Amino acid sequence: MKMNKYTKSSDFLKKEFDNLSRTEKVDFLRDLESFLKNQDSAYYQSNISNVSDAEYDKLKLLYDKLITNNPQIKGSGYLDSVGYKPSEKFEKVNHKVPMLSLSNIFESDGVIDFIERVRRYLSLGSNDNLEIVSEPKIDGLSATLIYINGNLHVGATRGDGSQGENVTQNIKTISNIPHKIEDPNVPEIIEIRGEIYMKKSDFFELNERMQKEGKQTYVNPRNTASGSLRHLDVNVTKSRKLYFFAYAWGEISTNIAGSHFEMIGLFKKWGFDVNPYTNLNNSYEDLIRSYDDLNDIRSSLDYDLDGVVYKVNSLAYQDRLGFISRSPRWAIAHKFPSEKATTKILDIEIQVGRTGSLTPVAKLEPVNIGGVVVRNATLHNEDFIKGLNSEGESIRDGADIRIGDQVQIIRSGDVIPKVVDVNMKDRNKDSEEFIFPENCPICGSSAERELNESTGKVSSVRRCTGGLYCNSQILGSLEFFVSRDAMNIEGFGGKSMELFYDMGLVNEPGDIYTLQDRQAQDQVDILSLEGWGELSMNNLFQSINERRSVSLDKFIYSLGIRHIGVNNAKLVSQQLTSIENLLSTIEKIHHDRDDALQAFIQNDGLGKVVISSFLSFLQNERNVSILRNLLKSIRVTDVINVISEDTAISGLSLVFTGKFSSMSRSEAKDQAERMGAKVLSSVSARTDILVIGEDPGSKIKKAEELGIRIIDEKEWLSLVDF
Repeated sequence: MKMNKYTKSSDFLKKEFDNLSRTEKVDFLRDLESFLKNQDSAYYQSNISNVSDAEYDKLKLLYDKLITNNPQIKGSGYLDSVGYKPSEKFEKVNHKVPMLSLSNIFESDGVIDFIERVRRYLSLGSNDNLEIVSEPKIDGLSATLIYINGNLHVGATRGDGSQGENVTQNIKTISNIPHKIEDPNVPEIIEIRGEIYMKKSDFFELNERMQKEGKQTYVNPRNTASGSLRHLDVNVTKSRKLYFFAYAWGEISTNIAGSHFEMIGLFKKWGFDVNPYTNLNNSYEDLIRSYDDLNDIRSSLDYDLDGVVYKVNSLAYQDRLGFISRSPRWAIAHKFPSEKATTKILDIEIQVGRTGSLTPVAKLEPVNIGGVVVRNATLHNEDFIKGLNSEGESIRDGADIRIGDQVQIIRSGDVIPKVVDVNMKDRNKDSEEFIFPENCPICGSSAERELNESTGKVSSVRRCTGGLYCNSQILGSLEFFVSRDAMNIEGFGGKSMELFYDMGLVNEPGDIYTLQDRQAQDQVDILSLEGWGELSMNNLFQSINERRSVSLDKFIYSLGIRHIGVNNAKLVSQQLTSIENLLSTIEKIHHDRDDALQAFIQNDGLGKVVISSFLSFLQNERNVSILRNLLKSIRVTDVINVISEDTAISGLSLVFTGKFSSMSRSEAKDQAERMGAKVLSSVSARTDILVIGEDPGSKIKKAEELGIRIIDEKEWLSLVDF
């Protein structure tokens, strides 16, 4: 869980972005990006869903919209990224053709927009036929299969889109994946892509077996399929009954089809399973009919769907349409709405997070939603229970939430779903209003709602003031320190860190790095702990020793400072450049905090709240002591600035006008942006080059008046070496 100003999806969705100052907008976008990255890491690397698919999609859409509408705020390129960084446990496979993600739409109007965008980009008339394939969007794990001379050579996960994990031996255990394509006309090299999934019936059977054996059950079929495919023991993968649907391809040595639908037909001929609900459509009405039909039957299918994918059928059109950063222009995903259910609240528990936030969680009467048994639901904060949103406005018609209430909940693959409504008709007349605690249930310290100085409003979150005197916050900080995005020390998963903390073996991060020495000197006895033996202990020591060198930004992030997420940690590290400068900043703070604050404020990317939080952390003597103890055991590397290589047009401002014969104007603009140029819509003194096609219009006259360089299409193609 990351530490920043906005900690829940609702914080971002409710915020009035346009009313924020420029610095606050930068903070908001960086916190939103950090939040999304944390969700990506949990979903793709740990097979965990912390927010619903619907909420995640809304947040991704919000981020995309805000970055697009606020070009003065430079993004980090997050939207260009896909999936997750491949695990170090597997060999890497480079994808010669990137495995990209899809843009999403949620309403029928989005389908019309998609069709119109495609037609406009291709300059198609209203009478020109445009075929679009519709395919069920399987909720599984993307994989690619490389065949050489018809033989299965490599099987890999998507990974981050450019590089995946080599899971060939595990892939070969999947019964419906052919090891050999029996067709003399198959291309010498062909890379077949699709989705690996677990049937719902097999998932239920697996969980029943795990429960009988007294083992931890699994959350949902998608996460189970992902974990099973990426398991180090191939026999475990084989026992999990995974399946594969083929729906795309990557590298291919010889083009053998003119359309997507034709290619899918070849997959079927070669022995691959292709989804039977894949259709060829000629109109908007056909696409919506395909979507509605699938939505109606999805609950009866033996595999999970989360939408329908639309793809332009013509491969020639696909080639012309190309890509936008992380996704193709020629395809889009139409997502299904979240699934709902009604159940009873048995109890409300208060959990204390790493930053001291008190979060209410509803303990539910178990209910099955879309194949997953749900027992918990988040209640967000005190105001949410009272029937208020973060702005103090009424929600659920003002109905509060009480123990014993019948509530409606939604989920879309999430671990903790959310409550969306209360059935007031079924409320017990003797039910009592839930009184939110004003003291921390862990340490007894006062739990307060802070005043947001920039808005003048009181926070919806009640926060424990106990700090490092609160066991829950100390433990949370330690768990955060060893987490994947921080120091990434393996071996402290599950309840291990809690056990080490409870037994007094680890009280602060520096203690982790002295464990091996203390074990050797008989100061601690790890082998006496339940579940620990020589192998697990030595693996832990190895993992710790592999993390004795860390970059400055990772070091700052791992300290778990409030408001310092992944991106803010990078910005702070770029300001400091070295651990020596960080230690020097500590000295400066104790002499003149305002002077230290001003030095950081000069960095345009850092907001005052972030800087103040960072300096307050360094001003705390206990924190400084923890930091110095930690530095006795690890090495922190300096920031190295990498300068990228320029292209012929990088850094220049270009305007395009007129009609081009070799490509559409949109394609030319995309090419310019990929090569580092900035594309403007009108000619001004800031324009470096005007690129003209046929019928350039009035722009050429203005460019001549301003003395701007003017080139035609032939010169443009030569300039970009097309």
